[in-house]
Amino acid sequence: MASITIRRLDDAALVHLKEAAKAHNRSTEAEARSILEEYTAEFVAHKAVSTGDFFEQIRKELEGGLKDDELDIAPRQDGPRPAVLS
Repeated sequence: MASITIRRLDDAALVHLKEAAKAHNRSTEAEARSILEEYTAEFVAHKAVSTGDFFEQIRKELEGGLKDDELDIAPRQDGPRPAVLS
């Protein structure tokens, strides 16, 4: 895994980061990691959808087919389905 060092971070930004970490019951490092991972995931997802046809992208991903361990499909059950509680 990679590591980064953030230099010249504004004191106010660090205070906000520490407050967010405390609110989420995690360390400041874990909070920063979570923020970076979430941003990166959103960026990648947005780029994948906005740069081309979403369904064409899925077709390209599935061209080689699925391996047995990539999609575990549960057997169908006959009869009524359980109620979904919200």
